[in-house]
Formats: sequence, C-alpha cells, structure tokens
Amino acid sequence: MNTQRRSKLRNTMRFKLIVGVAAILVPLIVLLNFNQYYAAQVVRKQVAESNQSFITLYMNQIDGLLDEIDSFLINMVASDPNLLLLDRRQPEAETALLKVQLSKQLWNENSRNGAVDGFFIYSTLDASFIEAFSPRPSYMERVAVSDEVTRKLNASPTQSELGGRDWLVQQIDGSYYILRLIQAAPNTYVGAWVKADTLLIPFNLINLGESGFSLFSTEAGEPMLHAEVVREKQIDLSFASGGYSLSGGPERYLTVGERSRHGGFRLVALIPEQDILKGFFNLWSWNRFVSVGSILLIPLSLGLLRKMILLPIRRLLSAMNRIGEGHMQGIPEAKASTEEFRVVNDHFNQMLSHIRELKIHVYEEQLSKQQAELRQLQTTINPHFYLNSLNMLHSLAAVRNYELIQEMSRCLSDYFRYIFRSHVSLVSLGDELMHMRNYIRIQELRFPDQLSSEIEVPSYLLNFAIPPLVIQTFVENAIKHAFTLEAPFRLSIHGKLESDGQLPRILLVIEDTGEGFTPELLQLLNEKRNLEREDGSRHGIWNAWRRLELLYGGKADLTFRNLHSGGARVEVRLPMKSFPEGEEGTPC
Repeated sequence: MNTQRRSKLRNTMRFKLIVGVAAILVPLIVLLNFNQYYAAQVVRKQVAESNQSFITLYMNQIDGLLDEIDSFLINMVASDPNLLLLDRRQPEAETALLKVQLSKQLWNENSRNGAVDGFFIYSTLDASFIEAFSPRPSYMERVAVSDEVTRKLNASPTQSELGGRDWLVQQIDGSYYILRLIQAAPNTYVGAWVKADTLLIPFNLINLGESGFSLFSTEAGEPMLHAEVVREKQIDLSFASGGYSLSGGPERYLTVGERSRHGGFRLVALIPEQDILKGFFNLWSWNRFVSVGSILLIPLSLGLLRKMILLPIRRLLSAMNRIGEGHMQGIPEAKASTEEFRVVNDHFNQMLSHIRELKIHVYEEQLSKQQAELRQLQTTINPHFYLNSLNMLHSLAAVRNYELIQEMSRCLSDYFRYIFRSHVSLVSLGDELMHMRNYIRIQELRFPDQLSSEIEVPSYLLNFAIPPLVIQTFVENAIKHAFTLEAPFRLSIHGKLESDGQLPRILLVIEDTGEGFTPELLQLLNEKRNLEREDGSRHGIWNAWRRLELLYGGKADLTFRNLHSGGARVEVRLPMKSFPEGEEGTPC
C-alpha cells in the first residue's frame, strides 16, 4: 500500500515540476544570468536616456517647424482677403489675378521656409489647385500629393477628417507624407505638406551605431520609413512614448521614441544591442563555457516536460478550441503521463458529454416553444367581423340587393381563402395588399359613403416577402377604434424602400383620419409593453409586434405616432426577404 502511494506521489505533476526546476532552471538562471542581466539593463537604460535627449530635442525642432507653418497658414486664413474673394464666383480675369497673388505669397513663404516640401490652396468651386513647392520632391510626387489632397477635399470632409488642429499622416503611393489642411472658407482650403524623409535628413547625422538608423512611425507602430528593414528584422515599434524597448530577431534593437505634439507620428531611433553591449560579450562567452554542462541537460529536461506536461496540456487546449468552434469532441483516449492528467481527461470528457446532451435538450425545447408561440400568435390574429359580415348578407338578402350580395360574397370568399393561408410564415407583399383591398372593400360595403382608402406601393416591392396579416392588424385596429359614423373616415397605406446605412428595409405606413392614439396608449406602444386586457387576452398590436420579433429576430421595427392634422400613423419596417425560386411561402 505504501509502495503504491509513493508511486502515485512520484507520478504527480507537482513532484516532477519541483524536481525539474530545482535541478536545471534555478541554478542556471540565478548563478549565471542575474548579474549579467542587471548590468546589461543599466547600460541599456543609460544609452536609452542619452538618445532620448537627442530625440526629444530634434522632435521639439520639428514641432517648432510645424508651429511656424501653422502660424503662417492661420494668419493667411485670418487676414488675407484674397482667400474670401477666391471663395466667391468672380469674373475669369479677376479670379486669375487672385490666383497669381496667392501663388506669389505661397512661393515667398516656401523660399523662406526651406524645410517644407510644398504649400497649396485648393478651391472646390473650380477645382483649382494653387501650389508652391521646393526642388526636393519629384514631379510624380507632387502630382500624387495634389491628387490625394483633391480627392480628400472633394469628399466634403468634416473638421475631424481634416485633422482638427493636428497634422495628418497620409500614405500616398507607398510613401508617407505629413499634411496640414485648414478650411479657410466654405469652398476654399489652404495647407502644406512635407515628406517624412525630408524631416529626417538632419537627424541622420547622429551616430546610432554601424547598423543603427532612425525613422518616423505612426501611432499604431507602423513604420513610415525603412518599412522593409523593420519587417525583416521583426522590430516592434508599438512602445510607449518616452520609454524604450528591445525587439527584433535574430539581432535585437534598442528602440527609443518621442511623439510629436502636432500629429499622429513619432520619431524613433533604433540602436543595435550588439553596439551597446560590446563589453559584455567576453563575459557572456565565459558564462556559456561554464554552463555548457548544464545546458546539455536542457534537451532531456525539455523532452520530459513535453511528455509529462506540454503534450497533455496541448491535447486539453486543442479539445477546448474545438469546443469553442462548435465541435463538441472530447479528448482522445490516450495513456496519461501523470495521474492528474488522467483524472482531468476523464472528468473533462464526462462533463462534455453531459453538456452535449443538455445543449440538445435545451435547443429542442426552445425551438418547440418558439414554433408553438408563433403558431398561436398567427391564429389569434384572425378577423373579428365574421358575424357582422353574415348579418350584412342577411340584410341585403332581405332587400333583394343581389348585386351587392354577389360582390359581398366574392369579397368574403377571397377574404377567407387568404385567411386560411395563415399557416405560412411569409407571403408576397402584393398578395397582402390585394387582401387588404378586399378587406377594405368589405368595410366600404358595410359603411357606404363613410369609409374611403388609398394604397400606393411601388411595383418593384410587390414580390418581396412579408409576414401574412401584419398590415391587416393595424387597419383592423384603426377601423375598430377610430372609425365613427359621425364623419367620413379615410385609410391610406403607403410603402417604399429605405436604408439605415446597413441593409435596405421595406417601410410600410398605415395612416387614418381618426382621433389618434391616447398619450397613455402611445407611450405603451412605443415602449413595446405587453398590452394585456382585463380578460387575459392580448392586444392585437402586441401580437403583431411579437410575431415580428419571432420571425425577424429583433431586426424588424414598429413606430407609432399621431399626425398633426389628426389621426394615427403606424410605421412598419421589415428587412427585405425574397422567396426561394419556385416558392411563395414558407410553412411555420
């Protein structure tokens, strides 16, 4: 018994991890690497602080240059009347003279401020682009920048899209540029641009080691220069402004940066770690020689760890990933390396089996409940005027008005034929509107000269699918609660296609000329509360809303309001659906 207990203890993961860490990792890390790591950190910090000062100093110079350009552009916007004149329609000769004067002013500033690659003025009235540029950029670069600026400004940009008070970082034809855009008038913009390479020219004189270099990066850490080198050396530029980091492989780089106050970019210096820690290489060689005996044990230790810990954990994680993807598969039967993993695997597979069974039961129960509720709601929406229609037929027969009896009989026949189709979840909008014309005609026969109607829906919407009887619910409600014999009553149904910026939807509007909703009822309807009557039955409008919830999963919408001229307005918004080819309805 004691032998079996000791065997289980030796087979536990805790015992094996303690022995492995104590025998291999602790002596190697503590004795050989602590002092070396600490000293290297001190040197890195000193080098980072030294280069941080240079970067901060030069970034302040760049920000000062951007401040100077901003001041020129803002003063020009505030004090130059030619910009306001350019924003108005002028005779061609006067417009040409204005452009010459403005161009001269830009060229004067460009010659004075040699660090800027170009100034420009753009008018959306005649799509004219006035520019002044330094000799550094090529013709193709100038054309690319002007085309990008023209495209951006022709799109009627907002203040945030113009950068607000900041400069914009823009990639054009594979190169990065820093743009300043200011709206001088409703149709006139002024700005300046400089290529990222241009701002970096003076900083290249700083010694960053044999293979060190500097660049600009975006706020997200994307390099604006030397992108291929950064990707090749796997250098991470997403460090905090004012700090430093080490990244790259196989050669690592000390990365130091400073963020600009005027734009979403950062000046970065990358210094090879090999140049920083030259004096430590001999110490490292000695440490490697001393630890070679211990390092020879690492493959064996890793192999044991892999077999005892990593492979079982990997199998467990792989099973969890498959479950996350929807594949309810357990851990394959395999010989566990430790007692703990054997117990974990058994309990995991048992738990997964229970979850799988429970999920099936819950899904089937929810599906059955939803289908039953949908059928109940559709059956509760049947019309409430059967007896009134039969009484009217009796009255017409009594007076022997056979023509109206025939028309009333045909309308009722068509009406009931459509109602008996309520076992389908979707019908065409054209069939629903035809049914509504038939229903309203029945009401017009019951109340001659008191009820009129109007139905206008574009023909291209008639073949799209909607729930059956959804329009009738609101028409019925209007006639039942708003129609009186004291004044003529008019119903109108309109439809159109609208878009909320994501998916197109069908908008159906039902309006009447009654007294409208009471304030209390209107609030309850728009809050989608359960309108339950005293006898326990539910309001037809609530039933219609519930049907739309079940059929569209929350993507349909109902809006209720009162018209200023009197009467109620109901807006039904439905996602567009089409029938499968050869079908006209989908059974519930």
